Amino acid sequence: MNINPIEDRLAIRELVEMFTIGCMRADSGLWGSTWVDEASWKIDAMDVPTVGKSNVIAFFEKIMGNIEFVTMSSFPSGLVIDSDKAHGKTYSQELLFPKAGGQKILVGCYDDEYVKRGGRWYFLSRIYDTMWRSVVATG
Repeated sequence: MNINPIEDRLAIRELVEMFTIGCMRADSGLWGSTWVDEASWKIDAMDVPTVGKSNVIAFFEKIMGNIEFVTMSSFPSGLVIDSDKAHGKTYSQELLFPKAGGQKILVGCYDDEYVKRGGRWYFLSRIYDTMWRSVVATG
């Protein structure tokens, strides 16, 4: 049984929600506010992680520049909290509409590391692994 403080568990869930909302709105300010300065982010499209908050945000903006719209659902799971550090998994489902046309459906899992600073939780590291994908061409 996980007996982590409910306040921390809720705050981490809200962090995941803020990330998701920032993604759906293509709001790099909101999305970027979820990361610490020394953040590290890796998704399948990257050979190596992007390191540093400003670099992470710049890469997000580059990706979103190719997306007309995205909808995303995220489900944090298995949170383990140790004082001001935590880790867990976040499962996600995404439906993407690229500007070039078509649709992409992604189902995956983030391996997350969190850190608490100034009473607030942030992402320290996110590594995304695609579990399933589908590409639908429109024509």
